[in-house]
Amino acid sequence: MTSTAPYPVNPPGPAGAVGDDVCELCLTPTHVPRLQGVQDYITSETFDLVRDERCGLVSTRPIPADPAKYYPSRYRVDRQKQTGGWRVRRRAAMLQRHFPRGFRGRLLDLGCGTGAFALEMRRRGWTVAVTELNDAVLERMRALGVEAMPPDEALDRGFSAPFDAITCWHVLEHVPHPLALAQSSARMLKEGGLFCVTVPNLASWQARHFGRYWLHLDVPRHLYHFTPETLRALLQRGGMRIVATSTLAVEYDIFGVVQSTLNAVCSRPNVLFERLSSRGTPPAAARRDVALSYLLAAPIGIVGALHSLVAAAFGSGGTLTATCRRVS
Repeated sequence: MTSTAPYPVNPPGPAGAVGDDVCELCLTPTHVPRLQGVQDYITSETFDLVRDERCGLVSTRPIPADPAKYYPSRYRVDRQKQTGGWRVRRRAAMLQRHFPRGFRGRLLDLGCGTGAFALEMRRRGWTVAVTELNDAVLERMRALGVEAMPPDEALDRGFSAPFDAITCWHVLEHVPHPLALAQSSARMLKEGGLFCVTVPNLASWQARHFGRYWLHLDVPRHLYHFTPETLRALLQRGGMRIVATSTLAVEYDIFGVVQSTLNAVCSRPNVLFERLSSRGTPPAAARRDVALSYLLAAPIGIVGALHSLVAAAFGSGGTLTATCRRVS
């Protein structure tokens, strides 16, 4: 899950115009039920997951007619504030491994959230640009000398120069047209440029085990739910060639096991998550749910750590990262 929706999640035209029956990837009306009655922890509304029979892409239905309703201020928090600094440094090191030692280029961070990753890359000597919906973040980044635009403006105007690398950390699952995002990213990259994308892994052991209780379904903000196969197909159609993959992000995967287990035994989802990430007073919750969340978190976390490491060793970890090169 990410701190903001980095690209508009409104379908074009009237509500439903994208079509509850047409696949974003293969454009065929061949959806079949995948999972029904998944609860949104913010509104308590339920949504379904459907799978396209032709390409296998899973998407959320119905598509929200009013996306802003599902991104209130309580969602726009530093969702990994305990591990954020470590996560940023890990991502930066991973990206730099794909370039010659000492290389410093141009980077675009799509849906930059707080801007922490872009600023870390600038500290390392890169020239950075960002997109983000949050106006306050854009203003702060511009004040720091960073080229910053809302997503629509970036797509219309483009940036001052092409990029050596574009990063897309937990963004693709939020956008209404992920194929268009991949295609536009390929156009903004230099020849052979690097594209890094991270999404929840619907083919992971924890996704399969927990089903509707899986933390990282996060409906309806996650409009699409990717497996390695559907992500590869989308990136290839977008003009990318995958050069490396990973299915482990410790800070996401372990807590995914913890909160998903708690979701299965509590009367409402994400009680512990909201208490750990809330800026102020968290939403009200039953005393039993709060007590269970705090009492069980540590022992489940130990199991979750082992589960995450073993799952990743078999390519079935909870977080899917693909590193790609732009195809000439």
